[in-house]
Amino acid sequence: MIGVALFCAIALMKSLPILTRQNSPIVDTQRVSGIVEYVTMPQNPKVSIGRGFYFTYEVRLQDINAVVFVDGEVDTPHRIGSEVSLERQHHQNGTDTYRLLNG
Repeated sequence: MIGVALFCAIALMKSLPILTRQNSPIVDTQRVSGIVEYVTMPQNPKVSIGRGFYFTYEVRLQDINAVVFVDGEVDTPHRIGSEVSLERQHHQNGTDTYRLLNG
């Protein structure tokens, strides 16, 4: 029983950085560009506009040649191979997240 409790405590301690990562404040932003390599679509995009559905884009960043995943609104789709602008958000804990800039 003590072994199970110890195992659970260790697992919880290891997952703590993952759970707190989303709450880290943004300390810097930077505009970057990338190329859309793949798009995951909702089941029926025409019906889902305004209902919380979104496209998930796989974007290859041009400045560091890395792939990131970003969500985009259904009413402003981007084609595979098109260039998109992103906002890189650097967080206080050292992680980076990305936001698709429409327009």
